[in-house]
Amino acid sequence: MALPFVAGLAIGAGAVLAFRKSSFIKEKTQEVIDRSKEYTCSKVEQGKEVVSDVKDTIDATKECIKEKKQAKKLQAKEQENIEKIEAKDEKECKAE
Repeated sequence: MALPFVAGLAIGAGAVLAFRKSSFIKEKTQEVIDRSKEYTCSKVEQGKEVVSDVKDTIDATKECIKEKKQAKKLQAKEQENIEKIEAKDEKECKAE
């Protein structure tokens, strides 16, 4: 029978203590919230920097691949031109 009475006293004492120190609790809660916001903002900025670096790397890779493809096409065209000239020279030589 005494247990509900003791529990009620403990809960009541806790409520009074919390009410008395409500401004202290509010201050500490606000400090924690502010720190959380700062931490979150810094992590978001770091994330943006990483994303930017990755995008730059991807763009550079794309550009490199394009350049290699263009170089291959140009090399193939040059080879075709060389073969045409050689074939033409052979025909001229045979004709003489």
